[in-house]
Parts: sequence; C-alpha cells; structure tokens
Amino acid sequence: MSSHGYIPLVKEHVRRIPVGREVTVLEVGIDRGTMLFPIVAHLARTRESFLFVGVDVAVQEQVLVVLSNLDLTPAQRVALVEGNSMKALPRLVEQGMSFDVVLIDGDHNYHTVSSELEHLGSLANHGSLVIVDDYGGRWSDRDLWYSERPGYEANEHVTARVETQKHGVKAAVDDWLTAHPEWTGTQPLKGEPIVLTRQHSQRS
Repeated sequence: MSSHGYIPLVKEHVRRIPVGREVTVLEVGIDRGTMLFPIVAHLARTRESFLFVGVDVAVQEQVLVVLSNLDLTPAQRVALVEGNSMKALPRLVEQGMSFDVVLIDGDHNYHTVSSELEHLGSLANHGSLVIVDDYGGRWSDRDLWYSERPGYEANEHVTARVETQKHGVKAAVDDWLTAHPEWTGTQPLKGEPIVLTRQHSQRS
C-alpha cells in the first residue's frame, strides 16, 4: 500500500482537531495530486479554514487546472511551492510555520530524506501526524534521484546525486529516529509508508 492508502488516517486525524482552528497540511512531493486532491476536497467539505502547502520540484499543469476548478473560500487556501524541498522547508521554518499533517514523498534517497527530516521538529506540531512514504518497497534500501529521471534533465530545482555511505528511505528514517528518541515510528497499515509521532511530553 502506498501513501494514498493512509488518506482515511489523515481524515481521522483532522477530525480530532478542534472545530474553529485552522487545519494546516504540508506535503513534500505532490506529483499528480494523489494525496493533495482527496485531502483538500475533504477539508473543503469539513473545515471552514485550512492551509495546504505543497512542495515539488515540478508543479504539474494538470494539478493547477484541477485546483483552479475547486470552489474554495478565501479561508480555504492551497499554496504550491515549485522548488527544492531542502531550500523550501528552511524558509517555512523561518516563517514560523507548523503543520498538523506532514506528508513526505519527494526524492527517495538517503541524502534528501535525511535533510527533510532535520526540519521536522520545527515544522510538526506536537500532535502532528507525519507520514513518510517509501519506507518499505523498492526505495527502502536504494536511492532514487529525480535529477536522473527522464523529463527532469533541465529542471533547475532537482538535487544532483550525492554519494552517501547509506542508501534509501528506510536508513534515513531509522537514523533520524535513533538521533531523536522523542519520536517513534509505526506502520499501522501494511505497505510502504511509516508514521512518525512525537511524545507529547517532549519538545524538539
């Protein structure tokens, strides 16, 4: 099961957020909107106010078209950032932003995932739901670089390959969890993603 199988878990998490408070969601790697569209549609039906921030090295035209046809109010906001997550996430931290839901599904390599996770302590609220895709599966122990995928050769936002001793999403997550014992990782559903949660009594 890929990350879209966790959409019911995201909806349940959002349901527990007090009514009247703005819900905030961050997705790294929006691709074709597999997670973005159902989550935004759910929020549009159930919440008066929300902010969905999506970061991707290439925001696809079809995603923009679908979003432009959604009937959202001014308080129901979707902000898409075309850029490298390792540059975009520090800017979100500098702006003091934090999120109730964080979805990480960008470049599937040890270097990038490790870098993204280093900002998690600041970007995640204390009760946030954090889902990292590709913890299992084919990118568990080997690297994928979008800079080497067809169609991304001229993309100025992708990261060039960086040689590391370890490879894959699983090693990056496991090393980060070891270095941050206030966080735990679980897989409540079978499949590739892992859910990261922070103990309420701890602060990063």
